[in-house]
Amino acid sequence: MVTDRQRVPAVTAWADQLAYSRAVKVGKQVFIAGTLPVDAQGKLVGGDDAYMQTRQVLKLILGALDEVGARAGDVVRLRIYLRDYADFPAIARAQHEVFEAVQPTCTFVQTGFVSPEFRVQMDADAILEFHSSGATDLAPVSRTP
Repeated sequence: MVTDRQRVPAVTAWADQLAYSRAVKVGKQVFIAGTLPVDAQGKLVGGDDAYMQTRQVLKLILGALDEVGARAGDVVRLRIYLRDYADFPAIARAQHEVFEAVQPTCTFVQTGFVSPEFRVQMDADAILEFHSSGATDLAPVSRTP
């Protein structure tokens, strides 16, 4: 039985409305919740630019990983949701910049979002201490405002 469970609380404008965590670590597994390109107040970051939105999403994911002692090299799976397939090249470029050396499994799904301003959302799974040789030029975003 695994009793080593650590939660990273969600710090978003809608965190009080949903029962969820930004990340949950159970044993050596880390699960990052669906992440939108927002700041701590829930405001869009990146405007209408899919590349900049994706960079914000990745910064938030890296920040959540950091809070449980993980890093980009520990990521084994990404799920990327995009509003418009025309954004694929911009989203893929930002993803590639962070995960080129890691090469996690990756699924793209075209879908709608709660607000049409969002162009991308991601969630991620990691195995702590897997530490592939992945490196990133993105500084993680702290969850505190």
